[in-house]
Amino acid sequence: MKRKEFIFEKLREMDMGTEGISAGELAKRLGLNRANVSRELNALWREGKVRKQPGRPVRFSVSEPPVADCRAFASSTILDRLAETCDSLRTACEQGKAAVLYPGGMHMLLLGETGVGKSMFAECLHRYAVEVGKMAENAPFVPFNCADYANNPQLLLGQLFGIQKGAFTGAREQRGLLEIANGGILFLDEVHRLPGEGQEMLFTFIDKGCFRRLGETEAERTARVLLIAATTESPGSSLLKSFTRRIPMVIELPPLRERSAEERYRLITGFFKEEALRLGREISVSPDVIRALLHYPCPNNVGQLKVDIQLLCAKAFADHVSAKKERVRIDFPDLPPRVKEGLILSTSRREEVSLHEGWYVFHPGGREEAFVIAQPDPKQTVYEKIEKRYRELKARGVADDELDLLMEIDIENYFTHYLKRMSRSVKEGGPARIVRPEILQLAGEILKYAGEKLGRKFDEEVLQSLALHIQTSADRIQKGGKIVHPRLNQVRRKYKAAFVAAIDCLKKIEDRLNIDLPIDEAGFLALFFVLDPPEGKEAEQVQILVLAHGDGIASAMAGVANRLLGTRHASAVDIPLTMSPEEAYERVKEQIRQTASGVLLLVDMGSLVRFDEKLADELNIPVKTIPMVSTLHVLEATRMAMLGCPLEQIYDDLKRLTPYDAELATVASRDDPPVKGAIVTACVAGNAVAIQKVLEKYLHFNRRWLDIIPLQAADPRDLMRRLSRIERKRNLLCVVSDCCLGGEIPQFRVDEVLNLKAIDQIQYFIDTEETYLKMAETLRNHLRRVAPAQVVSDVRRCLNRVQARLKISIPTGDLVGVVLHACCMVDRLVSGDDSVSFKNKRQYIRERFPVYQTVRDVFRTLEEIYRIKLSDDEICYLISFLDGAKRTHTQ
Repeated sequence: MKRKEFIFEKLREMDMGTEGISAGELAKRLGLNRANVSRELNALWREGKVRKQPGRPVRFSVSEPPVADCRAFASSTILDRLAETCDSLRTACEQGKAAVLYPGGMHMLLLGETGVGKSMFAECLHRYAVEVGKMAENAPFVPFNCADYANNPQLLLGQLFGIQKGAFTGAREQRGLLEIANGGILFLDEVHRLPGEGQEMLFTFIDKGCFRRLGETEAERTARVLLIAATTESPGSSLLKSFTRRIPMVIELPPLRERSAEERYRLITGFFKEEALRLGREISVSPDVIRALLHYPCPNNVGQLKVDIQLLCAKAFADHVSAKKERVRIDFPDLPPRVKEGLILSTSRREEVSLHEGWYVFHPGGREEAFVIAQPDPKQTVYEKIEKRYRELKARGVADDELDLLMEIDIENYFTHYLKRMSRSVKEGGPARIVRPEILQLAGEILKYAGEKLGRKFDEEVLQSLALHIQTSADRIQKGGKIVHPRLNQVRRKYKAAFVAAIDCLKKIEDRLNIDLPIDEAGFLALFFVLDPPEGKEAEQVQILVLAHGDGIASAMAGVANRLLGTRHASAVDIPLTMSPEEAYERVKEQIRQTASGVLLLVDMGSLVRFDEKLADELNIPVKTIPMVSTLHVLEATRMAMLGCPLEQIYDDLKRLTPYDAELATVASRDDPPVKGAIVTACVAGNAVAIQKVLEKYLHFNRRWLDIIPLQAADPRDLMRRLSRIERKRNLLCVVSDCCLGGEIPQFRVDEVLNLKAIDQIQYFIDTEETYLKMAETLRNHLRRVAPAQVVSDVRRCLNRVQARLKISIPTGDLVGVVLHACCMVDRLVSGDDSVSFKNKRQYIRERFPVYQTVRDVFRTLEEIYRIKLSDDEICYLISFLDGAKRTHTQ
C-alpha cells in the first residue's frame, strides 16, 4: 500500500467526524514525518477524498459524499490547479475563466512586469478552453512577439494579416497569423510595440471578425480567433484608447515580490522537479540553497527565477558528468553571488515558510510528490556561530591548513569574548539568579576537579561562565539539538591534559543531569580550563529598550524584569498617546547607548515597529525589533543580554518565544475574525419577527457571516437608538422597517419584502458582503503586517467615499480587484517595502487632476490609520484601477 493510501485508510478508520485532525497530530499517531503526512493530506484534498477545515492548524477529515464528487474534483481544470498552486493568481484565473466561457469568447489584455508569466498564463487559457470544450482539441495557439518587427511596421502588419501577391515589389502570397490561428488563440506579446496603424487595422477584426491581407482591396477574409494581448507598459500610455476599449477583460499578473513566500517556495520546488524530469536524474538541493532562492532579489520575476534554477541544475549536471561530483548536487557554494545574497537577507526577515533541515531530493519521475527529504547529516548541525564561520571559510575556498588555523583562532576568540561579556554580569550577580542552583554547584565541582588535575585556580567569572555554558548545552541536547566541535582533534592535540580532564568532567555532567553528551563537548570544556579571562575594558552588551504607548506601561515591564534578575539592564521609553511618531522617534534615539553592541527594541504596536531600520542607519549600530511585547519577552531578552548573547541570537530566540506571529500585528491582529454582517427588521407595529422569517425563507446566506436581527420598539426614536448600537458592533447591510429611519444605511419598506420586490436587491447586498468576507479570509495568506478584515473594511469605506464624490458607480465584480490591490498596497507600505513606480506619472496626474485630488484626499484616512505615506505613484495606480473598472462597466 502506498503511503498516501495508508494515511487515507487510517484517517477513515479514526472517524474524527466534523472535528478533523491536524497533519501534526496524525503524523504523531502514525509515527511518520510531519512534512510527508502534510503533503499526502493535501494530495488527498486535491483529489476530493478529504476535506480541509479553515483555521490554524488546518484540520482534515474524510469528505462526504466521496465517490462521484471526488472524480469531478480530480478532473479540475488547468486554471483550477494554477490557482491552487499560486494563490496570487486566483483572481486572474477567475477572470480568465469568465473571458473564455463568455459566448464567442472575450478578448483579453494581460498586464504585468517582465517575467511574471504572461506567456505561460496565455497558454493555460488555451488549454482551459480546450478542456471545457470551448475550442477543439487541435485548436491552434499562435504566439507572436510584436517587438520582433517593431522597426519594420510594414512587415509586422504582413505577419499579422498576411500578404497579397504583388502587394509590393517581389511580394509573394503569405498567410497571416490571424488565418493560422483560426479556431484558436492568437497571443500578441509586447502589444505596445504594435504601431497605431496596426492597432487600427485590428479594430475591424475585433468588431466584425473580418480582415484584409496587406495589399488586398476587395476581398474580405473571416476568422474566429480569440485575441490575448500582453504588455509590460501602462495601457493608457502605449495603446490607443479605441484599442483598449475593444478589449474589455484586463487581467493583471502580480510581480514575484508581491507574492507570498509560500507561493515562491512552491514555484522553486516545481522548477527543480521540472529540471529533474528533463535531466532524467535525481537532483539534491541543500536547504540553504532553497532559503537563498526564497529571498534573493529577483527583478525579472518568475522568468528569472526559473532561468536561475535551470542554470544551477545545468552546472551541477556538468560537474556530475565530468566526475567532479558523484551526483547532481547543489550546495550553497555553488550559488552565484547575487543569489547567495538571499541567505543573508533571510536572516533579517521572518521565516514565512517552514523549511526542512535535510537535503531536498527531486526525483525524475514515478513519484507523486515533488521531492523527498534526505536525512540530515549530523555534522551539519553545530553551535550556530562556529558552524556559520566554518561554512563561510569553506565557501571561500580556504585551504585546509589555513582553515585549521582560522577556525582555531575563531573558536578561542569565541570563548575569550564569552568570558569577557560575563564580567559585568558577574559583578551584578545576574548569572547566579539565572543559572539553576544545581548546575552552579556542578560547575564548581568540575572546576575544582580540573584545577587539581591541571594545577591552577579559577576565578568567579570562569565559574559563572562555565555554569551558563553547561546549562545551555544541556537545554540544547534535551531539545533534540546536536553539539559538534569542528576542530576537536586540534584541541585534543594542543591541550592534551585539559582534554583528558574534560573527558572525566563530561561523565560527571552526564551522571548528574541524566543526559548523553557527545565527546565534542569535551573540546569546549577544555577551553574553559586553559583560556584566561581577558583583562581591560569590559565588552558592551546588547541594550534592551522597551517601548509602549501609554503612561508607565513600558517602565513597568522593564522594572519587573530588572527586579527579578537583580539588574538595571532593561530600560524603557513610555510613549504618550498624544505624542507624534516623529517625537517618539527622537525620544527613543536619545535613550540608545552608542557604545552598545546592538539594540533590541521590544515594542507594542503601530509606528514603533518601523523605527529599527532608521535608527540603524543614523546611529550605525545594529537594531532589531520584536513587536507585541509582553513582560515575558522583556525578562527573557534581559536575561540573554546579561549572558552576553549577541543581538541575532536574542532576536531569533524571542521570535520563537512568541506564541503567535506577532510581527503581523500592527494596527490589529491578523487573526481577528471579520466583523459579522447584519440585516435588521426594525418595526414599531410588532411584526419584526414575521419579516425576519420571510427574509430567512427567501434569502440565501451563510449564518456564519450574517444574522437577520428582529428589532421592535415603542417608537421610531427608540428604534433608531437601538439600531445605532447594532451599527457600532456589526456591518449593517440594510434595514427593513415600517417607518422612515433616515441615515445612510439602505432601507426597504415592509411591503417591498412581503411582495418580494426587494428580495433580489437584498440578496445582492448579501452576495457582495460575502464576497468581501471571503476576500478577507483569502488575504490572511497574503498580508504580512495588517489585519485582513480590518484593512478590507477601511479600504471599502474609502472607495465608497471616492465613488460618492466622483458620482460614479463601479460594479462589485470590478471593485473587488481595486480593493485587493489597495489592501496589498497598505500591507506592503506598512511592511516598509519600496513604493511602486508609475510610468509617465506627471502627465497622468495632469490629465486626471480632479480625480487625483479626490483619491489623494480620501485616502489620507488610510495614511493616518496605518501610519503610511502614499506616493503619487501609488495614487496613480489606484486611479488606473478605477479607470479600468469604469471602462469595463461602460461597455
